[in-house]
Amino acid sequence: MRRSAVLVLLFLAAPARAEEVDVPKRNPSIQEFFNGTTKETMSRVDDFYAADALFRDPVGELRGAAAIKAYYARLYENVLSIRFDFESEIVQGDEHVVTWVMRLRHKAIEGGKEISLPGASHVRFANGKAVYHRDYFDMGAFVYEHVPVLGAGVRYVKKKVAGH
Repeated sequence: MRRSAVLVLLFLAAPARAEEVDVPKRNPSIQEFFNGTTKETMSRVDDFYAADALFRDPVGELRGAAAIKAYYARLYENVLSIRFDFESEIVQGDEHVVTWVMRLRHKAIEGGKEISLPGASHVRFANGKAVYHRDYFDMGAFVYEHVPVLGAGVRYVKKKVAGH
């Protein structure tokens, strides 16, 4: 073989430079997003969700990062403190399911005392952003049980259904 042909073969067989390699984006950490998002850091929503993401929780359904961001901004408006204690995470490709206990202090709930709410989130990623996010939690335990008159009724019904 000629020397130039050998050089061409070596060039073609050489690994691509780092900037040429198509490295898939890492899915953002659900834990970091949940615990790092506050009313002061709403810009994180744009980094976490795709522009056309679908979000569902027991309250309703939203389409698009802008709608999700507006929803979070309203939710966090009177939050005194919030943190999520994560219990487990199941990952299969871009599908993540996490279980958590939310620890929340809110001006309008229990006079700002901390409440705990267990729940789970299912998040699907594409190209490093959440395209689907569904939260599962007991809306009665979250809100209804903490409203003075309504709360007593909800707790009573739960006890009756449980046979107590």
